[in-house]
Amino acid sequence: LGAQSKAVLDTANNRIQLMRDLFQAGNAEQAQVEAEWYRDFIGRHKMPISPEALSLISNIYKANLDDRSATLMLSEAELSARRDPNPETKAALLGVLVKECGRWDLPDLALSVQQMLNVAQDSIRARAQRKEKRIIEQQLDSLIQLRKRELAQQASYFQLEREKAYLLGVCLLLVLLSLVFSNFYTSRRWRTKLKKKEVEMELVQGRLKNNASLPFETPPLGVSGIEPKSEAPGRVLRLEPVLAPQGGGLGEPPSQIALIIEPNRQIILYLKSLLADRFQIETAATPTEGMQMAQALLPDLIVCDAILNGKTGIDVSRQLKLSDKTSHIPIVLLSDHHGNEGKLDALRAGADVWFTRPILDDHFDASIQRLLDSRKAKHAEFQRFLHLYFSEHKISIDNSFITTTVGYIERNLADPDFSAEFLAKHLQLSKQHFYKKLMVLTGKEPVQLIREMRLEKAKFLLDRRAGTPQAISELVGFSNVGTFGLAFKEYFGENTLLLRSDFRS
Repeated sequence: LGAQSKAVLDTANNRIQLMRDLFQAGNAEQAQVEAEWYRDFIGRHKMPISPEALSLISNIYKANLDDRSATLMLSEAELSARRDPNPETKAALLGVLVKECGRWDLPDLALSVQQMLNVAQDSIRARAQRKEKRIIEQQLDSLIQLRKRELAQQASYFQLEREKAYLLGVCLLLVLLSLVFSNFYTSRRWRTKLKKKEVEMELVQGRLKNNASLPFETPPLGVSGIEPKSEAPGRVLRLEPVLAPQGGGLGEPPSQIALIIEPNRQIILYLKSLLADRFQIETAATPTEGMQMAQALLPDLIVCDAILNGKTGIDVSRQLKLSDKTSHIPIVLLSDHHGNEGKLDALRAGADVWFTRPILDDHFDASIQRLLDSRKAKHAEFQRFLHLYFSEHKISIDNSFITTTVGYIERNLADPDFSAEFLAKHLQLSKQHFYKKLMVLTGKEPVQLIREMRLEKAKFLLDRRAGTPQAISELVGFSNVGTFGLAFKEYFGENTLLLRSDFRS
């Protein structure tokens, strides 16, 4: 019986090699004839199709444009995988089957196969975990038995000291506690991963079934804040509650705001779980609501779906990037396309980052962290720009808003009454919008920026002995020389000998 099974397996392998040779030689029609013989052969002998054969036969059908045979073969492979009791071989076959279902555009079959693959992979991991646990238990039992034999041998010669017995007991207790803790931690980690897998599968099912619905509508917002204005009875603006940081802490909620423009409630909940530890979350279900909330809130991050009702998310992202008020806000685009098509969507929208569903939490977290880190790098770059602004080593910065703001401050440094309100009015922005945008781009408040530019200009003039400290303080907008001296020392430290000597004289 074993020799007969080996002969059947050799015949199947020879047929696979023959199909591969025919296909590589360009004889796809003859290769398909061999493929049909192979399928009939393994069916008669109740053999599962191998992943290698599945991929090869799919390529043969693709070359012959035989959709019907391909669909039938993939369905038979799915049934064969269901009957396979071995999770390792089942997972190998299902992995290839998911890929081939995607090539033949069979979303329902792909979803079913993906679910089976997840279950098989979980079974493999659980089996490995149980095996590792048994090995540890066997090692622990061996250690205990070895120690018992050693104690029995020692008892025949002399009495074990009480201190050593206590020490041995403590060591064994620590080993047991460490094993219990390790097992508990590992089990909790796997339960968390399983829950995330379930959420991701729910998202995929929701997208495939296209069951996204809009639970509410929103009227337009006021310019100065989130103020609902009734357009018709019963229509009320509904904002999502701000989530507290994850982990059950009692600290202050995050100061940064993230706006999610997404109609699918399942995806919103998933994104909230990824962002709530670093952002206060606001949501919008329609393009109009998203544009209004972005203009009113000026969030620190916008996550926008590429598919929205009435208008594409690409258009919404482009309009936000073209607006002077919101052009500085980083935008994350959720695209349904992969590869170059998804990248093209992001370029068309002007998005900073793009993702294809289902979103992988680790990749998403890393990308968001890179966006936050890049903001700190921009702040450091602006600080260097400010230090060198009045010197002969002045550097340029590629941002029209910053250059316009700094240039207008420079022209009004001598005016002691010049304030942030005048600056915001000149730039045709509200005080709140100007403050938020300047903080994001430079890390400085408007009052702080004006004060530091006054002091940088004063240092430039003092280094060149362009006048007395009193005259220079008036040139940079300080009405009192004493206040100027204190501000100068606080900003630059006590190492400016020129200013110190001039004041003491």
